[in-house]
Amino acid sequence: MGACTYPYSHVVDAFVAESRACERAIWFARELGFQHIQIEGDSLAIIKKLQLDSSNKSVLSPIIVDIKQNMGLFVYVTFHHVRRDANEAAHVLAREGCCLLEEWFWIEEAPELVERATVAD
Repeated sequence: MGACTYPYSHVVDAFVAESRACERAIWFARELGFQHIQIEGDSLAIIKKLQLDSSNKSVLSPIIVDIKQNMGLFVYVTFHHVRRDANEAAHVLAREGCCLLEEWFWIEEAPELVERATVAD
């Protein structure tokens, strides 16, 4: 349906990167007017934090809270853990985004490398 990249600076580890990617996916889906969304990620720790109703005391807490607050804007939101090899399109998009200095959005398309990875997934 769409793809986006968004540059982040000062990302200290993969957990922050994965949680920021989920946060950005929520914003992007909201901007496109989606009401039912399913977010997949290969970080089991992040997916579990998003699935739990309890509060989160980790350094990721502000990001997780933001995601959960924005979930109320949708009719239906689910988070699913997928193996990294089943999430290759997201990693290709992230690598492509690292080369860009500003956010990029694609609607009903994506960069060619991402489209090929999506077909392979």
